[in-house]
Amino acid sequence: MMENASPPHPDDSRMLPTWFTASPTTSTLLLIAFGIVCSLAVEFLTRTLDSGRYAWQRRLRKRIGVAEGKHISELKWLTLSYQFVLWPFIGFLLLHVWGQHDLGDRVSEVLTGKGVKIGKSHIVPSSLLLGLIWFFLLITFTRYIKKKLEEDWLPLSHLDPGVRVSVATLFGYITFIIAAMVGLSVAGLDLSKLAIVAGALSVGIGFGLQNIINNFVSGLILLFERPVRVGDYVKVGATEGFIRHIRIRATEIETWDKTMIIVPNSELISTRVENLTYGNTYGRVVMAVPVSDEGQAPKVSAVLQAVTRASPRLIQAGQVPGLGGPYVVLKDFGNGTLSFEIGGYVSNVHDRGGIASELRYAILAAFAAEGIHLTTGKQQLELLGGGLPTARPEPTERAP
Repeated sequence: MMENASPPHPDDSRMLPTWFTASPTTSTLLLIAFGIVCSLAVEFLTRTLDSGRYAWQRRLRKRIGVAEGKHISELKWLTLSYQFVLWPFIGFLLLHVWGQHDLGDRVSEVLTGKGVKIGKSHIVPSSLLLGLIWFFLLITFTRYIKKKLEEDWLPLSHLDPGVRVSVATLFGYITFIIAAMVGLSVAGLDLSKLAIVAGALSVGIGFGLQNIINNFVSGLILLFERPVRVGDYVKVGATEGFIRHIRIRATEIETWDKTMIIVPNSELISTRVENLTYGNTYGRVVMAVPVSDEGQAPKVSAVLQAVTRASPRLIQAGQVPGLGGPYVVLKDFGNGTLSFEIGGYVSNVHDRGGIASELRYAILAAFAAEGIHLTTGKQQLELLGGGLPTARPEPTERAP
């Protein structure tokens, strides 16, 4: 019986201080208290960092590119990873405190050495944990680099804002893939076996993921081809507004009511989209003006021409190469009504409502002074894109 006994551990007495192993009960309480204090400290630190309670935390959040009021999802995973490191380590110490050296060594070997065998694979918990930590650290670092790209480095290149957004977004996609591959490699996964995972994904795509993949690919097309860009004013079906973000799955469109509409990327590729600011911000205001048929057609035409020429917000003839000045035409007559039409180009398509209102007020004042009477008829406002390329103004500074 004595021959089968485990050999003594000559170094076990030196693994922990003598005073620590002399009183196992006291040492156990101290270790548990230490673990609780560390857990609470980390929980407090991550919670305050997530909310940005202190000034240094707000500065740190700004540096890593976290918007004010936005939560940092990686903190939950990092906190969980910390707990998985802390408590197994305390458990390992407790085993040695109570003299269970062999059991402690076996637990340590399972966690950090041989791991657990599942089928033909060996899963090492410490490697998985380390891979997870590497992944989230790289994601946090690349988020900081992406923010620097968007706000500091790319603006120095004088690229179009839409190009800058595309570059930053693609950088985020690529760095995410790199971080995932590094994390999987550190975790001990053989990357050559990813072909099996890709085959399983292809089956999943055939059964239900085709919409997600379609939206993802459509998002890449939007970023490369750029038929719509961040800041463009578009109409997609019944939705009309400014494009604020082009994300992996969907595009966010903000309406004049400050409502955010989420449109799948595939819809922007496969359906008809009106981009009112594609390449330029010029537009055209067209209004119908019905007046009484009293033989005053030349007089009405002259008054309307004077109103359009006096408008400072209509582009006049010769101001912009390739664009004509305001016009006045007699579209139709009959039933006691002369139907005139006036129109002209505007430099900012988003100002069409205000310009049309100013023209109506000016027409009413001019007609009252000349004794011209409007008839009951339909007035309409039409917007047509056109013109020459120009710099696109920031949509957030416009008013409807």
